[in-house]
Amino acid sequence: MDLLESVMLCLLLGLVGASAMAYHADNEPRDVRLLVGLTTLWGAGTAAALIA
Repeated sequence: MDLLESVMLCLLLGLVGASAMAYHADNEPRDVRLLVGLTTLWGAGTAAALIA
């Protein structure tokens, strides 16, 4: 795993944590869905980078 993949993985963990906190803090559902969508896309990109 090189530096880029490590940074992508750390950012993914941060996005997952932020999504969970936003959900439990009763933020606007639209904003939570946007954050979850961004996290999903970033997770797919991270998985593709780790596999390739």
